[in-house]
Amino acid sequence: MGKRGRKPIKSDSNTRLEKSREKELVTDREKAIVQLQQELERLRTICQYLDQNGINNEIRQELIQWKDDPDVANLIK
Repeated sequence: MGKRGRKPIKSDSNTRLEKSREKELVTDREKAIVQLQQELERLRTICQYLDQNGINNEIRQELIQWKDDPDVANLIK
């Protein structure tokens, strides 16, 4: 026969801690998604400009900055 009644307080605190960790993971993922969406929009803008006008110094500088970005450098390696 199974135990009846309320769970001990320790397991309740463990449950709260686990839910808190899960919320942190969700928040971190949501932030990462927003950053990726911003980067994608930036790249779309660059591509549209290139399609219309070709490469100029402004675009060349943007690409250099993008290449030198540490987050992007980690993806390239």
